[in-house]
Amino acid sequence: FLGSVQAVCFENEFAPCEKLEASAKGLDVSFLPGLEAIFQLQDKIRQRELARRLGIEAPRMEVLDGRQAPEQQMKQVVAAFPRGWVLKWARLGYDGYGTLISGGTNDVRARPFLDAAKKKGIPVFAEEKIPFRRELAVVAVRSARGDWASYPLVISSQRNGICKHVQGPAGAWGADPRLELQAAQAARRLGESLQLTGAYALEFFETIDGKLLLIEIAPRVHNTGHYTQDAADTSQFENHWRGIMGLGLGSPRTEPAFAMWNLLGPEHVVTCPALPNPTARCHLHWYGKKEFRPGRKLGHLNVRASSPDELPGLLRELEEVDRDWQNRTHGSS
Repeated sequence: FLGSVQAVCFENEFAPCEKLEASAKGLDVSFLPGLEAIFQLQDKIRQRELARRLGIEAPRMEVLDGRQAPEQQMKQVVAAFPRGWVLKWARLGYDGYGTLISGGTNDVRARPFLDAAKKKGIPVFAEEKIPFRRELAVVAVRSARGDWASYPLVISSQRNGICKHVQGPAGAWGADPRLELQAAQAARRLGESLQLTGAYALEFFETIDGKLLLIEIAPRVHNTGHYTQDAADTSQFENHWRGIMGLGLGSPRTEPAFAMWNLLGPEHVVTCPALPNPTARCHLHWYGKKEFRPGRKLGHLNVRASSPDELPGLLRELEEVDRDWQNRTHGSS
């Protein structure tokens, strides 16, 4: 396969980099982003080490010794973060999977979480539990010829560790403009350091005292940038391909206000035959996935507005569409 193509890009960062490198030896094929960048970013411990080198602030962390018994590992965690901790798998974690937020000093969920990671050969790290105001994200794009652009900083709201909706620009909802500048600068330093190509995203906490702390990095188009399909001059998807192919980047300008609402697989439902029935102001993007799991992203809705004042009403509209779909889906089961 690699001998039959000129370039390979990635849907996600869970790629077997060593196997790909060995398989491509002697072939005239490019990987975009490069395998070294994918390797660095597919492991959250390496992400944090890279961030530290680049001067991008992140929560304090402790890498656990997987050779120790879970009880010993948890003693290390509680000693390091007595006021609260979060355990994270270094690899293969997404949408809340591979993350455990402390439920007390003797959290009974810790042992199976650590045992599962050990069985998969995944390192685990702990970080301090951050009292945060909100989660923020920025999508940037870098061209193979070095051009760079970023979309606005947005607010990301979670449900059970999974992004439920995004709204922005964050500055229209009270975020300090300096945070947007810091996020864009961090994204640019990261992109240039790794020579990234295409779209990529950084997720942050905005702390109670107004600081920006890096949560994680994704070297691909990102869920928090899906609003760009209907609210930006150039979507993240188009700019992703422009970046990879070394073309000029399209404008990242957006509407004055916008939102994206994820349609997540309902609880206790194994089939979802009913598609959402959005209103005229909602733009539906349905993924056509064949497997339905509770919490799985099955599609999303986008809205845009000429003023931030219009957005609360549009968000209520999105919620009503989602509720109607959930009710009809439950009825079909």
